[in-house]
Amino acid sequence: MINLLFSCNPHFSKYPALVQDAIFIIESRYAFLEGIDDLSLRLEVSKPHLIRVFSKSSGSSPGQYLIAVRLEHAKKMLRADSHVPLEIIAAACGYSNANYFAKAFKKQTGTTPSAFACAANLSTRDGILPDSNEVDVIYAL
Repeated sequence: MINLLFSCNPHFSKYPALVQDAIFIIESRYAFLEGIDDLSLRLEVSKPHLIRVFSKSSGSSPGQYLIAVRLEHAKKMLRADSHVPLEIIAAACGYSNANYFAKAFKKQTGTTPSAFACAANLSTRDGILPDSNEVDVIYAL
């Protein structure tokens, strides 16, 4: 499980400036980042340095955090409308194709995007929100 560090977190300032900048870019540009190589270029630091500082400060790698942010947005889209094609959701969340997106989604959540959307649709129809314990959102780290 990855803790989403949200830049609006009141404890956000405890992270080094590099990590704060990385989190901000990931959260605001997740759909357009081509990966950690792209992130390190935008931050003008080496990839190993970014990974080392981010991991030491947050407890997860920037790659894991990027995946968590992308999949959290995918879950929101799947909950909102289960009829949106996976190709659209994949592209909107930064994945190059629906097959790769589906594999990443299943690896992180244990279920397929289609099954998640169906469960979310049934749960919201019955007035019950689906479980989202795959990713814990922590506001005070």
